[in-house]
Amino acid sequence: MNAEVLNVGQRRLAIQRALQHYFHGARLDQVVGYWEQEYSAKPAFVLNRFLSEICTTEELKQNRKEMLKQVLYELTIIEKDELLQTNTKAQTVNVSAQYHAYIDFVAEVLHAVLEQDTDDFLDTLKMQLLRDRILLNDSSAMYNTTLAMMDRAQAKDYAKAITSLYQVLCEFYGPQRSDQVFAQARLMIKAKYPEADLHQLL
Repeated sequence: MNAEVLNVGQRRLAIQRALQHYFHGARLDQVVGYWEQEYSAKPAFVLNRFLSEICTTEELKQNRKEMLKQVLYELTIIEKDELLQTNTKAQTVNVSAQYHAYIDFVAEVLHAVLEQDTDDFLDTLKMQLLRDRILLNDSSAMYNTTLAMMDRAQAKDYAKAITSLYQVLCEFYGPQRSDQVFAQARLMIKAKYPEADLHQLL
């Protein structure tokens, strides 16, 4: 159990939940207030000392081990919830960063396509994406810009879609120019989205 994950309010809630089986009303508030004042800034291993100070009757002294178990249990429950929420937020941020990194990378590469080549490039890329099963036959006609078409790729297919884009770029401008364009786009994305996993894209 890591107290650093939880703030004072969360630890206070855990203490309160655990001790409400043994203390009630004003006495519970008093005990929790005492913990907050004297022990909230101290590490979790001093909980035993705190409990020995508040267990003043024989009955409470006999229940002290059980109290400690209950406090640790409540702290663990709140900590798990906190870690789950943090992980969920991190995953959401990563999915979002991955998508934006993908779209911005594609947009950056498409700047290299000469205006007079735009229509041919779109048609050639459409055929390549169909061959690579990134686009479905019935959906390919719906997209009238290359970026909109590339946006159709699912997250699991980002790397495949970028490979398709690279193949078509090579067809139009050769591998040397394509490598240059991809290297520049990669640097831009790395700087703009440090949290994105480029290995999943390229």
